[in-house]
Amino acid sequence: MIIQLWQRVDYTAQLICACLLFLHPVCKRAHYHLRVLCACSLMLAASFFINSIFPVPESGPWLFVYWGVFLLGCIPFIWGCVRVSLWEAVYCTVCVSATQHAAYDVYCIYHVLWGARRGDAPLVVLGIYAAVYLLFYRVFVRKLARQGGYSVSRSDLFPMTTILLFVWLLSIWEKSAEPALPHSLIYPISDALCCYYVLWQQASQREKMDLQRDLDGISHALRQQQLQFQLTQETIDTINRKCHDLRHQLWANCPSADGPEREAYLKSVEEAIQIYDTAVETGNSALDIVLMEKGRFCKSHDIQWTCLADGAQLSFMALEDIYALFGNALDNAIAAVMELDEPEKRVISVRVVTQGELLMIQVQNYFDHPLTFEDGLPRSTRTDGPGHGYGMKSIRYTAEKYGGTISVQTRQNIFTLQVLIPQP
Repeated sequence: MIIQLWQRVDYTAQLICACLLFLHPVCKRAHYHLRVLCACSLMLAASFFINSIFPVPESGPWLFVYWGVFLLGCIPFIWGCVRVSLWEAVYCTVCVSATQHAAYDVYCIYHVLWGARRGDAPLVVLGIYAAVYLLFYRVFVRKLARQGGYSVSRSDLFPMTTILLFVWLLSIWEKSAEPALPHSLIYPISDALCCYYVLWQQASQREKMDLQRDLDGISHALRQQQLQFQLTQETIDTINRKCHDLRHQLWANCPSADGPEREAYLKSVEEAIQIYDTAVETGNSALDIVLMEKGRFCKSHDIQWTCLADGAQLSFMALEDIYALFGNALDNAIAAVMELDEPEKRVISVRVVTQGELLMIQVQNYFDHPLTFEDGLPRSTRTDGPGHGYGMKSIRYTAEKYGGTISVQTRQNIFTLQVLIPQP
């Protein structure tokens, strides 16, 4: 009785389990678990009802229609449980079909080699499906899902669906034809490999798209840094020149009052412009500019910082790269200490020294908010603009451009960014 009941719903149960794999990393709709429970019950009941009334066709076009009905039922199942578009639901259904089909093919191989002679062991069959589903989840599902959904284009969906539909039709035809032993192994092996490689191609394409998006973002950030470097260089030169001249002119054009009033006025005006006359000389013009720019900001926002930098050691790097590397590193440090409530912890330390044949760039600061890491780098916590998140990637890109590496350490609420670059 239990075996007969299972035979009427086994294919649907396999599809449901595969669907749940692809639903897991996606944004859920309200009352997700209740929706899943109702959808699973409805699909299993429909499967039992259909198989109780209509016998499974042995051959002919009705055989393809019969299995296709159950597969199409996955589309409303997925669309009704998670926040995806109709195209994404179709895409997930195609992936579900490939996953279930690959697991079934592996079972067929086991059945031909061992089960046909000794009988299928239920635990072994269950283990086969569980192993294949787990493999596909780790290799494909987690890579295909992005930001709570699946990025789908018709140019990807059409060839993928066509290939898997062709494999699916051949599989049904092969099952009804009952081929001889060599073919009964070749067919499922070929089918399983086709399903695997189709999803592998999708996952690889997603990774390439992510890398291209990151590269575009880094390139845009570097272009912006280059433009900002040129503008800042011109602005700082102009401001320093004007401030230098203005300080001398104050003594010649001050109020006619004598004594303490005159000196107090001059001191207040000079302090007001002193923040702009903070020339930094490290031996590298780009480093001088970025340190002066960030230093003015820190001074006006009560951020203390120390700098030990031998800028001459950076002579082999392009000026724009130096500005981008230090600019991004200091921007991240400033953003972190600005969130601190304790003024005494608003401290930033910058070091540029050589260790043997390596150039070491180190930026340290306090932080008090939890950090999440992705690919070895902390993820940006800022949401006030679309360009955030590429600062650390830009630093790593610049370091790797010169054959270097970066590392990040977080100990005792101290964030340490360290860049090591071999000197030519």
